[in-house]
Amino acid sequence: MADSYFPPLVIAGQAVDLSHLEPFTFEVESQLAKKKLRVHVTFSNHCFTKGYEAATHPEGEPIIDAGSARPRTFCPIRHRLSRDLPALISGLAESPRTRVWETAAERNWCYSITIDDPSGPYHVFFEVRRAGKERRQWQDLQLVVESAYHQDVAEGPNLKGGMAFVLLCGKIYMGQPTATKR
Repeated sequence: MADSYFPPLVIAGQAVDLSHLEPFTFEVESQLAKKKLRVHVTFSNHCFTKGYEAATHPEGEPIIDAGSARPRTFCPIRHRLSRDLPALISGLAESPRTRVWETAAERNWCYSITIDDPSGPYHVFFEVRRAGKERRQWQDLQLVVESAYHQDVAEGPNLKGGMAFVLLCGKIYMGQPTATKR
């Protein structure tokens, strides 16, 4: 059996299933690139963790990325919602009208939907890059889902203009600018 993408995680004595966040590839039909683009997807642990706070971190639970400048805590809500992330990401290519929004950082993008439990916006942040030469035989683009969370405060993320996801993929593949109107 191959190693899992994420190291094993045990919370409250139970193994946490992260198999749904294994890397995968899907295709985007790009008129701009005049071909089907192979998009390889990976996920960061921010899809199932939240920022670590010593005062609220459950006793006995592991601190994820403990040695980093930004340690994390397992989040059961993010983990539950992450089960739908592979379908949500691959679904971005199903309609040429599906829009994503450039973030204020101008290096990544956001796709938001409204969910029922917990009710409100669910934001998925990702970065797309053209695949490096060594990977181009099996992928055209690399998409990293950097974070995904339910908005539990009044103010949402700071976003700029939008663009169709399919167009974004084509522009990145072709090396064209992706900046949205400000």
